[in-house]
Amino acid sequence: MKKLLLIAGVAVALAASADYTSQTIGVTKITTTNRNTIVAVPFASLTNGTAAISANDLVCTNGLPIGTTTPTTQLLVFKDDGYLTWELAPEGWVPVPNGVHTADYVGENSTIASGGAIWVVLPSAPNPSQDIYIYGDFTTQPTESAVADGSNLIANPLQSDATFTLDGTPATGDQIIISNDSAPVCYSYSRKGKWTGDGAAVSITAVRVKVGQGFWYVRKTGSSVSKVNWIAAAGE
Repeated sequence: MKKLLLIAGVAVALAASADYTSQTIGVTKITTTNRNTIVAVPFASLTNGTAAISANDLVCTNGLPIGTTTPTTQLLVFKDDGYLTWELAPEGWVPVPNGVHTADYVGENSTIASGGAIWVVLPSAPNPSQDIYIYGDFTTQPTESAVADGSNLIANPLQSDATFTLDGTPATGDQIIISNDSAPVCYSYSRKGKWTGDGAAVSITAVRVKVGQGFWYVRKTGSSVSKVNWIAAAGE
């Protein structure tokens, strides 16, 4: 992934409307070389700047591979330990029924709060790369991601590379898993009260997360971690 292309504050003059409230529209370009890419949700809904945005409204379809008789681009929303799926069709994003979940259910339950994340799954690994554009209301910049019991898909919502801190105390077995198409990078919280990666102690506050990039946070029983606090990385 590459860093932010543009965040545009759009000023609209509506002389005839005395009660108009200005809105900031955010646009982020994410460049990936992976088939599976975690994409941040740094924006709220354009129709309601305080509401969570739906995955199909977040990701622009322009330039993404569309398959009709071949695989197509997908959006995956992680909810209740399972995935809700959208597929790119010529008419745009289409919700896909999945088991007991109807297309209507997928459409109605695909909203993600700022600080969360979704998967963008391309038909194949791009050669050499693929640009993904996301957009939405950026009137209020998120700086944190909520963490609940179990697996949490979260991502850096800042418009710069970021480091992070954790609110709460991890439990033995808590994990941070940074995914990619080859080998994920995994950090685990040990019985000695330290984070380790490849068997060696690491400083989580030194882990740098690029714009739009994210990871799984797996919270085990006994962990009190409630959120990830994002901090703009030095030099940004």
